[in-house]
Amino acid sequence: MKILFLGYGDKDSNLISVIGDKSCVSRVDYTKEVTNDFSGYDLVISYGYQHIIKAESLAAIKCPILNLHLSYLPFNRGSDPNYWSFVENTPNGVTIHEINSGVDTGPIIYQKYVNFDKGEKTFSDTYDRLRAEIEQLFMGNIDHILAGDYQAEKQRGFGSHHKKADLPEDMGDWRVNITEYLEKYDQENHGIREKLAIVDEIEKIRTNNNVNWMDLLRLAIKASPTDAKKLINRINSDDNKISKLFEQLGK
Repeated sequence: MKILFLGYGDKDSNLISVIGDKSCVSRVDYTKEVTNDFSGYDLVISYGYQHIIKAESLAAIKCPILNLHLSYLPFNRGSDPNYWSFVENTPNGVTIHEINSGVDTGPIIYQKYVNFDKGEKTFSDTYDRLRAEIEQLFMGNIDHILAGDYQAEKQRGFGSHHKKADLPEDMGDWRVNITEYLEKYDQENHGIREKLAIVDEIEKIRTNNNVNWMDLLRLAIKASPTDAKKLINRINSDDNKISKLFEQLGK
């Protein structure tokens, strides 16, 4: 087998040497640079690769292409998954999945929940643990992966996705204590969450009001002015509630 490894090099991970030691592997090529030529390979593995592979390149690939991602997909696709798992209180874990045209949306091959120890107190600590877990998950299934002997399952649920630009500007030190950071984060974003809760309430009322409007139209068609008047009053009542909620958002 000829394998292309994208992302971390030998100094960052021993996966390249582990793969190269397998008797079925004749060559492992490595790059961290942008590449769109995947011809001649039997398997492509992405781990810590900082570039998105173009859709036309993916369409032309004739071999499996896998990604090692430091989150429990479908949660925290994209950038800085370890950070967002704590901030948004979503599951911690690691996933090996097939790459498709989306960002970390491909079918899942292997994944594992990760519970951190009490001594792992910083984002840096937990990141290192996730790195160790994903490499252990890969090496524990390496023979199946190289042979293509695995079952890929479609991701379930909407999950979440974050871009690099979503990371707060003040997040500059990954060695910060996570508990202390989250306490500060919650205090600073308390007002934002309140406003988002108001938006959710507006959405619920508007949904109900849309039903009211449809009922009104049906009654109008049936020429029932008395019942139509009652519905109009209900609509006005809900609109007044929405107006008051918008006033709160504007303060």
